[in-house]
Amino acid sequence: MSVVHQHNGFALVAEGGGQKGIFTAGVLDIFLKHQFWPFGLKVGVSAGAQNLAAYCARASRYAHSAIAELTTTQQFFQPAKFFMGGNLIDLDWYFHQVEHDDDFKFPTDPADLTPESNFYSVATDAESLKAHYLHTYGSNLFPHLKASSAIPFLYKPGVVLDGHRLIDGGVADPIPVRWAYEQGARDIVVIRTVPPDFDGQSPMLDRLKPILRRVKQSQRMLEMYLLYQERYAQALEFIRHPPEGVRVWEIAPTEDLKSMVLGSTSQMLSHDYLMGKREGARFLRQWRREQRKQA
Repeated sequence: MSVVHQHNGFALVAEGGGQKGIFTAGVLDIFLKHQFWPFGLKVGVSAGAQNLAAYCARASRYAHSAIAELTTTQQFFQPAKFFMGGNLIDLDWYFHQVEHDDDFKFPTDPADLTPESNFYSVATDAESLKAHYLHTYGSNLFPHLKASSAIPFLYKPGVVLDGHRLIDGGVADPIPVRWAYEQGARDIVVIRTVPPDFDGQSPMLDRLKPILRRVKQSQRMLEMYLLYQERYAQALEFIRHPPEGVRVWEIAPTEDLKSMVLGSTSQMLSHDYLMGKREGARFLRQWRREQRKQA
């Protein structure tokens, strides 16, 4: 793990969620519109990391376009191939577009993102299931974002970096708020892609636990899910009861998003993007009121 550069103690944390990340895109586009970029540390998971990359590049609406136009194509989302033993999502194709296609190319040279930006993408070691906090800038931008977004079982190869096969960071640290605190953050804004009362539990998967334990191929999936549940609960405990001297602001949908992790329609994505813009604006109003009180 790279050493975090000195920062101002103000952190921005972005949860993942696949296409649900369109909500985060709306929040961050409002931040960009109002030139709100006070954060000395940024850390994101999967779609949250991709959103933060666009935010660090000051690229308004780029994350929206990447989700709404790239992840809805047949080239990216391929159920037929998945049922024939292939990958459900084609991250290779996706990141080729982000790097090379003129219509979807990342809007700034990755070299413009420097180490001092203190932007980190979270990935999970596929073998040990330990979290890796990847210092993301320059030429490592796309490999780190791809590793953070490699949903296990849906993109089977993972991403090999420095001898480690990495997969989606949401397995090991779905909301890396405690890590931000451990790096010195004392004011933390957390953007979630689920309502505040969501606790990381899946009733359907809970009912399937006895079956999954008996199916060899599913044992690893169950192990990952149980780890995700544990780490999610720990993150929520931190958000709801932060240590003394730490302030946590939570930006979250007021209701279940219409979009799904995959397979969302353009109408669903548009609805949730607008909700993100609304909640981002609500947060900024609250923030400004508190700043005036302290002045």
